Amino acid sequence: MKIINILKSFGFSEYEAKAILALLSRGALSAKEVSEISGIPRTSVYDVMNSLVAKGFVEAFDRPKKFRALKTTEILSILSKRAAEGIDFLKKELPRFEEAEVEEIKIYRGELVLDKLKEMVSNAKDNIIGIFSYISDEIREILETSKCKLVLISLNAKEVKNAEAYEFKRKEELIDTFRDKCHGFLIFDDRRSIFLFMAHSALGLVSDSPTIAGFSKMMLLSLLEFLNED
Repeated sequence: MKIINILKSFGFSEYEAKAILALLSRGALSAKEVSEISGIPRTSVYDVMNSLVAKGFVEAFDRPKKFRALKTTEILSILSKRAAEGIDFLKKELPRFEEAEVEEIKIYRGELVLDKLKEMVSNAKDNIIGIFSYISDEIREILETSKCKLVLISLNAKEVKNAEAYEFKRKEELIDTFRDKCHGFLIFDDRRSIFLFMAHSALGLVSDSPTIAGFSKMMLLSLLEFLNED
């Protein structure tokens, strides 16, 4: 019956729903009578009735014990109130699960790495901040297309036009070692980030997580502060 399925959706078991309907249709009944009318097994009927009493939808009275359901209007009022409370709770709690969602990292390889870098540089609106072991010509050319503030830390950061550049000390000793190892990461508008590994083959890890971008920027700024002290 549809009404039983609807009652079940409000938290009643099938036996509880059948018992409620029996009581509403016949008035006060003993557990035995509820069993006979509803088809609930006698071995289960007392547990069912006690559960309904505990939930507040049925009253128990007299000896031998009899049971009576609340009026329909009272039952509907209780269900409406509990449904509203449930919706209010979900409104507060469900967004927290969205915020705690696992943050996705996408992987790019080969030529797709530079294509993705071009896209991210082009879409940046406020700032790009990054650190590299060494900036290769192809990456330098992409970074120079930036239309926003560009801050770079690298052995050869000053080669990038229009960048606020910071270079490591002992540059001449290290530059030959890292010339073919263009590793590093960039943060875009404090929201997106790309981690680049450009040795024998290109690999890029892209995240749209502000949390990851914020953590990466915190580390980078700490290093920048250290360089400024020198």
